Amino acid sequence: MSSPITKHCNEEVSIDPLSRRETKAEMTTPKFELFGETYMLVETFSATVISPLPITDQVWVKTDTGDETQIPAFGIAFRKSHKMCKYELRQYRVDGSFSVFKDALIVNATTGEYEVNLDRKTVIIPAFLTVLFPNTSMAFYFRAMPVPNFFSTIFILLCCTAVVSFFVLPWGFKSGYVFDEHKYMWLTYFASRIGSFTCIKWIKRRSQKFDNALRIIIKSLKF
Repeated sequence: MSSPITKHCNEEVSIDPLSRRETKAEMTTPKFELFGETYMLVETFSATVISPLPITDQVWVKTDTGDETQIPAFGIAFRKSHKMCKYELRQYRVDGSFSVFKDALIVNATTGEYEVNLDRKTVIIPAFLTVLFPNTSMAFYFRAMPVPNFFSTIFILLCCTAVVSFFVLPWGFKSGYVFDEHKYMWLTYFASRIGSFTCIKWIKRRSQKFDNALRIIIKSLKF
């Protein structure tokens, strides 16, 4: 059975292709691969702009079925008679099922301007340093980007080790501090902290590569 799709924009939904019933022929792009995963863009909405409302970042549109409605412009410049299209991103699994990311791509088919509208996940180091150095202590990446399972495990272990070490270290001051007696705890703390920063740097680089590769593919497609 397919999972219910909520109204949240860009929600990831798992779908079994055998249980999906199509009500009309789908407009799709060729499948493409990123980071070993297979993806495809599927048109889910098409309309002609009746009146742009730039102040509120909204547009009045008339859909291909004749309905008129007001929807977000997603920061894209639209003018009267411009064609607006929305695409969902499908991420396929080995068994043929796929996850769906709703409204992942918004396109002005008249001008070629587009906006990638994928939700992002946040990775953050739970430490005081995060407040002082937010750029190096947190990272954001698209939910559609494949991330190895071991990454989360390693990152959580490193952060937990650093936190435990941080709170254990002050006990050494109770009866006169001798560095040699606590050097391994200090080593553990600094090693785990450096490791967590390395994880942040790695996920940032991976996210940037995925973003660049996805945009190159989008630009190569004809909408």
